[in-house]
Amino acid sequence: MAGTSSQPDYQQQIIVEQIRTLYQSTWSLILINLLVSSILTFSFWDYVDHQRLLLWMGLMLLMLAVRSLFYWQFQRDFDASLIDRYRLLLLLGSLFAGIIWGAGGILLFPEDNFEYQLFLLLSFLAMTGGSTFSLSIYLPAYFAYVPLSLLPITIKLFGMMEAVYLALGMITVVFFAALTSFNYRLNRSFTQSLQLRYENLDLIEQLNIQKEEAERANKAKSKFLAAASHDLRQPLYSLTLFTSVLEELVKEEKPREVVDKIHQSVDSLQDLFDKLLDISQLDAGVIEANKTAVDMADLIDTLAHDFNGPAAAKGLTMTWPTEAITVYSERALLEQILRNFISNAIRYTTAGTVSLNYEYSGDNVTIEVADTGIGIAESSLQDIFVEFHQLDNSAREREKGLGLGLSIVQRSAALLEHPIALTSTPGAGSTFSVTLARAPAQAASMAPVKKRLPGKAFDRSMLVVIIDDEQAIRDGLSQLLMLWGCSVISAADADTCLDLLRSDGREPTAIISDFRLQHNKTGIDAIQALYAYYQTDFPALLMTGDIEKEQLVEIDSSGIQVLYKPVAPNKLRGFLQSASADKALSQ
Repeated sequence: MAGTSSQPDYQQQIIVEQIRTLYQSTWSLILINLLVSSILTFSFWDYVDHQRLLLWMGLMLLMLAVRSLFYWQFQRDFDASLIDRYRLLLLLGSLFAGIIWGAGGILLFPEDNFEYQLFLLLSFLAMTGGSTFSLSIYLPAYFAYVPLSLLPITIKLFGMMEAVYLALGMITVVFFAALTSFNYRLNRSFTQSLQLRYENLDLIEQLNIQKEEAERANKAKSKFLAAASHDLRQPLYSLTLFTSVLEELVKEEKPREVVDKIHQSVDSLQDLFDKLLDISQLDAGVIEANKTAVDMADLIDTLAHDFNGPAAAKGLTMTWPTEAITVYSERALLEQILRNFISNAIRYTTAGTVSLNYEYSGDNVTIEVADTGIGIAESSLQDIFVEFHQLDNSAREREKGLGLGLSIVQRSAALLEHPIALTSTPGAGSTFSVTLARAPAQAASMAPVKKRLPGKAFDRSMLVVIIDDEQAIRDGLSQLLMLWGCSVISAADADTCLDLLRSDGREPTAIISDFRLQHNKTGIDAIQALYAYYQTDFPALLMTGDIEKEQLVEIDSSGIQVLYKPVAPNKLRGFLQSASADKALSQ
C-alpha cells in the first residue's frame, strides 16, 4: 500500500490569498482601464466612426461599473468560505474586460492611418504588459483577460497581408509568449512564497502549542512538588518535634544512640526538602541579591571546616587558597554555589584531590573548584544543570541527592549576575567555576558566628500561642515547648485560640502559626486577628511547608518571620529567646 505524505496541503489557503490579493488591486486596475480607454476614445474621435467609439466606451464603462460592484461587495463582507463565488466573479470580470478590449482592437482600428494603428497596438501591448504584476498572482485571471484582448487585433494584423503588418502580428505573438512565460515565473514565485509563509505559520503554531504544553507540564510539576512538599513536610515536622521531645526525655546512652540515628534520617530528609524550597524561592523571585564586599578568607575557613572531614573520610586531599581577597557578591548565595561545587566534587571523586583556586583577570576573579574524579562526557555538560538530572545514578541512591544542586547554582548565579562555567574530561576530572568582581578589602563583611543556643528553660510566665490545624504538630510542639518551660495554648484556628486566651486571661508572649489553616484561612490571617484583638504586635512566627510561588510571595510580603518545615528545634529556641528578650524589655 502506498504511503501518504504527511506534508500539509495549503492549496486552498493559497487560492484564498491569491483571490484576496487580486481583489485588493482591482481598484487600481479599474482606474487604469478608465484612463486608457478615455484617452483612446479622445485620440481616435476624428479617425473612427463615432457610433463605434461610443458603443465601445459604453461597454467599457458598464464593465468597469460591474467590476466596481464586485469589488465593493468583496470589501464589505469577505468570507473565506465563499471563495469559490468570489473567484467566479473575478474570472467573469477578467473575461468581460478581455472581450471588451479585444473588441476595441477591431472597433477602434483605423483602416488607412498607420500611425494610429501602431498607436492602438502599442496601447494594447502596454495594457496587457501592465497587467502582468496583478494578473500573475492568479493565472486563470491572466488567461481570461490577456489572450482575448490581444487575439482580435493580432488576427486583424495578419489579415492585412502586408509585410509590415505581418511583422507587427509576429511581434504581438512573441510578446504574448514572452509575457506568458514571465507570468508563469512570477506566479510560481508568489505561490512558493505563500507556501513558505503558511509552512512557517504552522511551525510557529506548533512551537506555540509545544511551548504551552511545556509550560503546562512545568506548572503541573511545580504544583505536584509543592503539594508533595507540603503534605510530606507535615508528618516530617511531627517526627522532628517528637524526636526532639525524646531527646529531652531520654538520657541513657543506648536509647540516645537510636534517637541520634532518627535525627540523622530526619536531617537527610530536611536537606532534600530544603533544596526543593531553594528552587521554588529562586523561581518565585522572593530571594534578593543584596551584594556587598565578602571576605573570601572567612568564607574559605567556613567551607574548610565543613568539608575537610568528609573529604578525608574518602581519602581525598582538599586544598584551599591562602590569598586574602575580597569579592563583591551576596555571601549566603555565593556560599551556596561553592558548597554545591565542592560537595559534587567530593561525591564524584574516589581518589586524588579536590582543590579550590583563584584565577585573576583584571578586576575580576574566577573561583575554580577542580577535582580528579570521574569527569563528565561532553554530551552531558549542559544536562547536569537540569532539575533532577543525575549522572551515573540510575538507581537513584539517596546519598547522591536529588539532582537539584547545580540547578540551584545556575539560578543563584543568574540572580547574582555571576557567570558560571564547566570544563571536564571523562576519567580525568572536572572544573566548575564562578566569576565575580573584586572589592576593596576594608569593606568586607564577615559571616555571623554560629553559636549553639544554650538549652536553658524558659520562664513559665512565657505564654506561647500555637495555631495549627494538624493535631499531631500541635501536640508535638506543645510537649516540646512545655519541656522547655513555656506555658502553651494551642488551637486549630484563630477564633478558638482567642476563646482560650480570654479564658486564660493572659496576653501571649509569642505566636507560632502554620501558614495554611482550615477554611481557606492562613496563618497571616490568624496572627493579624490576634494583633487586632490585643491592639499590639507580639513576636510572631509563620511555619510552612508550602513552596508554591504564590504562597512564597504572599508570605514574603507579610513581613512576618517565617521558618520552613521541618523547623529545627534550635531555630525555635532562638525565636523564643528573642521573644522572651522583647518581653523583658517591655516590662
